[in-house]
Amino acid sequence: MSRTCDRNRSTFLMTQNTLLEVEHISKNFGVVQALKDVSFPIYEGEILALVGENGAGKSTLAKIIAGVHTQSEGRIVFDGEALACKTTREARAKGIAIVLQEFALIPHLSIAENIFLTSKEMYQQGVWQNHQKMVEETEALFKRTMIDFDLDPNEKVQNLSVAQQQYVEIVKALSTNARLIILDEPTSALSQKEVQHLFALMQNLNANGVTLIFVSHKLDEIFTISDRIVVFRDGVFVKEMETSASNEQELIKAMVGRDVGDLYSIRHRAPQDERLLEVAALRNGFSPETPYNLHLDRGEVLGLFGLVGSGRTELMRSIFGADPIMDGSVVIKGKQTAGKPLKMAIQSGFGMLPEDRKNQGLLLEQSIHDNIFLAYTANRAHFFRNLKEEKRQAEQKIKELRIKMGSVNNPVNSLSGGNQQKVAFAKWLLVQPDVLILDEPTRGIDIGAKFEVYALIDQLANQGTSLLLVSSELPEILALSDRILVMNQGQVVKELDHSEASEELIMYYCTMDLDTIGTIGGTHGNN
Repeated sequence: MSRTCDRNRSTFLMTQNTLLEVEHISKNFGVVQALKDVSFPIYEGEILALVGENGAGKSTLAKIIAGVHTQSEGRIVFDGEALACKTTREARAKGIAIVLQEFALIPHLSIAENIFLTSKEMYQQGVWQNHQKMVEETEALFKRTMIDFDLDPNEKVQNLSVAQQQYVEIVKALSTNARLIILDEPTSALSQKEVQHLFALMQNLNANGVTLIFVSHKLDEIFTISDRIVVFRDGVFVKEMETSASNEQELIKAMVGRDVGDLYSIRHRAPQDERLLEVAALRNGFSPETPYNLHLDRGEVLGLFGLVGSGRTELMRSIFGADPIMDGSVVIKGKQTAGKPLKMAIQSGFGMLPEDRKNQGLLLEQSIHDNIFLAYTANRAHFFRNLKEEKRQAEQKIKELRIKMGSVNNPVNSLSGGNQQKVAFAKWLLVQPDVLILDEPTRGIDIGAKFEVYALIDQLANQGTSLLLVSSELPEILALSDRILVMNQGQVVKELDHSEASEELIMYYCTMDLDTIGTIGGTHGNN
């Protein structure tokens, strides 16, 4: 699969005028060198993509430009002037703003108050808030973006969706007349429709003279929205590429330093004729009226696909036992686990990599070692620990999954998002479950690690592990699944064999009216 640039360069306002120059930037965090002697220009009017594997240094550089971090060596030159910004506020005053993955918004304040909270012009005599002026200026900024989110400036931020909060952050950057806006992994928590809205907003801003830096590892998005690509690997500048003259395979090779082949042609397996999991007449709180029925054979990968809100994650959590069910049965290797303690499900052969790794999959303040052994500890019958053997096993999993870290004793929150996901994966690989539920297993993982995860899924299936795979990436579902269940509004509406499935057919079933599906022979997950 190879993608090329989708961006319409007829509206591209990039000049060869250098807006910002990165000159010999290095950055150390203790003994870890995050960036080493990085130099490249950013041109006025472009949308520049910073790409690389997790831990490559792209976000670190973006934060240095925006004043979140300070460099250890080198300098940043913006519009001909050397910058020495030690805070984001200083960077904003110069015309540089950043929208981080963790938004800097105050939930109980309104949209307008968040946008102009630190603006002196919005306070009479420096004290009294001019609320009406805040609202009027917010509405003017909304119009400037040319994207209709239909937001009330008086709405509390805590009532907004993730996409709406991100929009507020971008509008806040515009309020300071930013000439350069950095978006750090902006699509990580957005639906496909929300991503389209974001890209439309980016193109409108760019058409009005705003230069954008887009930090991402999602190749399809990079080729859709960027004009130029700068590639990092292991903290070092590797290559810059014109997006229109590049393709996916060339970019992947630059990112990982090797040719990983076709990511979506890795499936090589033959499921065994042994039933491992049987779910019958299961009803949960998300879909109390429609029971779920599904089965899984040894060595089989069963994919679940549906749009956001279709009930995929709720079904997986019900099967695993993380959420209560209303009735029905879940039988793994002949053992009933429905309604039983979660520890029994794990001991019976279940494992689950959850969608929300930070809140449900990991203990962020605990060490990498302790997180890897979370499920193992819950699964064993005794309390005695062989720390030497634990260390050996932890190091083995770290090596297998290429987890980039300082020490195994460091807290998990010291790792990048992708490496945190790898630790969550290692936690279950150590237990060797018979049935492993993977809910968005490659979310936040870079392209090189994706290939390794795909290969690992195929390897586990060939070794006899059965996998339930939930993913928002349709090509991923098609590449890895032996069968696919399509979900629509809380129901499993169609089962497709790998040989008959296509993107068009799956999207047809997950978007069409449920009454129509019922008239054309749709299945509700029946065996």
